[in-house]
Amino acid sequence: MSLSQFVLILLLFNFLSNLVLLFVSVNKKSSKVFIKFFFLPILLCAWLALTIQQVSEVAYLSTRQVLGNVLLSFWVLASLSLNKPLKIALLSHYLNKFKEAVINKQIKRIILLISYISMIQIVCFSPIISLNFLSGPSSFYFMDLLSSIICIFGLFVLLKSYKEAEFEVRHPLNRLLGHALHPDYLGNLILFLGMFLLSTGATGGFWSIIGPITMLFLLFKVIIPENKRNISQAPSTLNL
Repeated sequence: MSLSQFVLILLLFNFLSNLVLLFVSVNKKSSKVFIKFFFLPILLCAWLALTIQQVSEVAYLSTRQVLGNVLLSFWVLASLSLNKPLKIALLSHYLNKFKEAVINKQIKRIILLISYISMIQIVCFSPIISLNFLSGPSSFYFMDLLSSIICIFGLFVLLKSYKEAEFEVRHPLNRLLGHALHPDYLGNLILFLGMFLLSTGATGGFWSIIGPITMLFLLFKVIIPENKRNISQAPSTLNL
């Protein structure tokens, strides 16, 4: 099985998962379901990828691979309660487009929108894809340990930021760098830096640098500017 075939299977599965989430949200006439479970499809993809790898005998199961999936699982489960401002900022414009497409019964546009968000998820989480394809030597090296510690530290910063959730509203920061250093964003950045470093232990894992680069782009070009607008305006509820 080639990497392109592997990614295509995961992309299709991710597409179907997002399709289900979006239409459950449509059925409930609320975007809350999609926002809350937005990262669940990529978690399912990670464990599916591990299963495909083992069934297809693409590579041996490695400790770093299992550890990467477990760390991702903790992060996704935490994100059910955390990361709400981040997810709303990322998805508000997208959900408005999807709502419009559903109202106008634009099937082609609906498929394109679901394909778009599925592809973005796969690209952003490419270190996990790499870890679950050619996971590298079964031995656990010092770099793997260091990467894991960085991931755990990122999770700690993120969980700590939950107690400071009102910080951003009470004391909005004016500069983009200031926003990025807020624990809510910083914890995610540290964790995914650790994920990428962990993926470099996989065979040819450096290609997954596209994941952190895409995340940084979305953070500075979409999430932070949108959050700044949300802070300056009265809170509103997204409804499908």
